[in-house]
Amino acid sequence: MSAPSIQALRKEEVRVSTPSVLALATGNPARQMPQSELLEMLMPFISRPRYARAIFKASGIESRAFVAEPSFYTDIFNVDKVPGTQARNEYYMAEAMPLGEATIQRCLDLAGVGPEVVDDFFVVSCTGFDIPGLDLRLAGKMGMRSDLRRTAVLNMGCYGASPALWRAREAVTASPDRVALVLALELSSLHFQLEDSLDNMVSMALFADGAAAALIGNVEEGPLKPKGRPHILDASTYCDYTTFEHMAFHVTDHGFEMRLSSYVPEVLAANVDGFVDQLLGRNGLGRDDVRFWGIHPGGRKILDHLETRLGLGEHDLDYSRTVLREHGNMSSPTIMFVIDEIERSGKPGPGDIAIMMTFGPGLTMEGFLLQW
Repeated sequence: MSAPSIQALRKEEVRVSTPSVLALATGNPARQMPQSELLEMLMPFISRPRYARAIFKASGIESRAFVAEPSFYTDIFNVDKVPGTQARNEYYMAEAMPLGEATIQRCLDLAGVGPEVVDDFFVVSCTGFDIPGLDLRLAGKMGMRSDLRRTAVLNMGCYGASPALWRAREAVTASPDRVALVLALELSSLHFQLEDSLDNMVSMALFADGAAAALIGNVEEGPLKPKGRPHILDASTYCDYTTFEHMAFHVTDHGFEMRLSSYVPEVLAANVDGFVDQLLGRNGLGRDDVRFWGIHPGGRKILDHLETRLGLGEHDLDYSRTVLREHGNMSSPTIMFVIDEIERSGKPGPGDIAIMMTFGPGLTMEGFLLQW
C-alpha cells in the first residue's frame, strides 16, 4: 500500500490546539460608486484622459465603496478648495468610528459574545490617526474592559493585517484562555490627490474604503467553541530594503500622497517563488498541498504576474479577483475580505490548507498559513 500524501496526513491531524480565527466580519461604507461613474466624474480634472481611461479599464474593478460624498472628490481637483491634511483626517476620524464599531459588532455577533470577552485589541490603519486613537475610542464606546491590552499597528499599508493577526495569535498562544480582536480599517479614498501623474492615476483607479474584524482564540481552552474555523499555522515576512521608492504613502499639506510604481508587480514576482516555497517547506508542505490561494488583490496586474510566476491554475485566484472586482484595493482589510470570500464561496473542509499573502511598502511580503 502506498504511503499517504502529506495532505492526507494533514486531514487526519488538524491542529486543534493551534489558535483559530473564531469569527470574521467585513464592512464597507454605504456609498458604492461604479468604476465607470467615478472615471467620468474625474475626467474634467485629468489632463491625460487616454491614459486614465486605459488605467481604469485595466483595473479589474467594477465598483468601490467611499465614505465621502462625490463633491469631496471633485473639490480635491479644484485648486481653490483642496482639503488639507487636517480636514481629511477629521473626516477620517468621524467616519472610521461608526464603520469600525459596526464591523466589530458584526464579528462579536457571529461569535455570540459581547465586547467584554476581548482581552487583546489590535487596530490596523494607515489612512488616519489621532491621540487618543481608534483603539481607545472604540474600546470605550463599545464597553470593552478597562484592563484591555491594546496595540495600534500603524503605517504598514496593505500588509498591515498580516502582522496584526500573527501578533494576536502570539497573544493567545502565550495565554491560551485569552481572546484577541483584530480590526483593520482604511479610508484610502480620502487622500486622492490633484496631481494626475501615472502613479497617482493608478492609485485613484485602485483604492477604496473598508474594514474587517476577526476574533482570534483557542477553541479548546478559550471561552468560545466554534466548529470548522481556520487555524493560523505559521507566518513569514520578507522585506526588500532597496525598493522603498516603488510603494510609499507620504504625508503632505493636502493629505497623504500615495505612490505605486508600475514596477511593483515585477518586483514582487521576482521574489515570490522562494518566499512561498520556504513558508510551505518548513511546514512539510508543497504547492500541490494548497487548496486555497488568497493573494492580496493590490491590482489586476499584480494578480496576473503572481499567478504566472507561481504556476497557479486558471481559477486559483478567483477569490482575490472577486474581492478586487467588487471592492477594489482597501489596503489592510482587503486580505480579510479574501479569507471571508474563501469561506463563503470555497466551502473549506477539515484539513484544507490556504496560503494568504499580502504586500506593501518595503517592498514587504507577508504570508501566513491557514488550516480548517
